[in-house]
Amino acid sequence: RAFEPFFTTKGPRGSGLGLSVVWGVVQRHSGEITIDTAEGKGTTLTLRFPIHAGPVESEAPAFHSSPPRRLKILIIDDEPAVRAVLKDFLEAEGHTVAEAADGPAGLAQCEAERFDVVLTDLSMPGMSGWEVAAALKSRAQLPVGLITGWADQVDPAQVAAHRVDFVL
Repeated sequence: RAFEPFFTTKGPRGSGLGLSVVWGVVQRHSGEITIDTAEGKGTTLTLRFPIHAGPVESEAPAFHSSPPRRLKILIIDDEPAVRAVLKDFLEAEGHTVAEAADGPAGLAQCEAERFDVVLTDLSMPGMSGWEVAAALKSRAQLPVGLITGWADQVDPAQVAAHRVDFVL
């Protein structure tokens, strides 16, 4: 059950999403993941990916005549490490970033201050990203993006029904 979402042997320390996210990424890249485990000896995970046979064509970067707009972004995610990585990346690009650890806290922040965009985790305990998006869209026309390791499995009908603007 190691690749099953939310299955964990770590108790409250683990979310049970780590290997399921890894499995999803490997599958999307036409790869393979195997587990070799033995009591008292440990566990080895092996990831295999196909080698691309042809040359990789790169596009020239787009030229921007004016600097990109700096945004005020709210990240809602129950995983502190994910919030920290996203925050560091977005701040390095010049954006202002606020964080919330769950849906209700994020909704409260949106009531208290204005944001240009909200990025919310899809799978969170208590209030899912779907619920966060629906609540935000009922209050304001604010762009909302879902963050998930399962983007290829997100139902486009659900995206439209919850008025989600994009999925990462």
